[in-house]
Amino acid sequence: MVKAEARREGLRAKFLPRLARAANENGVICGNVTKVWTISKTVAKGIKMIYVIRMNTARVEMWIYHGKKEKDVDSAYDVFKHFLSKKSEIEMAYGESLNWDHKGRRTAFSIQQDYPDFRLSDDSKWGYWIDKMVTDMKKLDDALLPHYMTSRD
Repeated sequence: MVKAEARREGLRAKFLPRLARAANENGVICGNVTKVWTISKTVAKGIKMIYVIRMNTARVEMWIYHGKKEKDVDSAYDVFKHFLSKKSEIEMAYGESLNWDHKGRRTAFSIQQDYPDFRLSDDSKWGYWIDKMVTDMKKLDDALLPHYMTSRD
């Protein structure tokens, strides 16, 4: 297990705008920095595409959340199950396996590409990670797009 690094918000404050700029310059889905560790864009009701940046890990994901109430969680799970039923098609279009089980979530579901070897403190690799995440977000969005149950906003 990787030793946890101390949070250094100054690094994220430098990294996230570079990531957003690269995504926007390449016409890849991107929103505004919503927290000190994410860039999020709503793409359909209850669905966001998110770049998540932690000190020791990162990911790009489709995040499905409809609320905390049981009926909302059930609704989000129904959407997730729809995409899960298309898993082989989605992963084939994406070009590799994705993580369909984010441990610890109780009210939301996600389909994601994880980067367990990401280290925010290694700024010499920021260019690599920005290119990788922007490329993977484009691939993820393209792979999921044909499987939406309703048209995207």
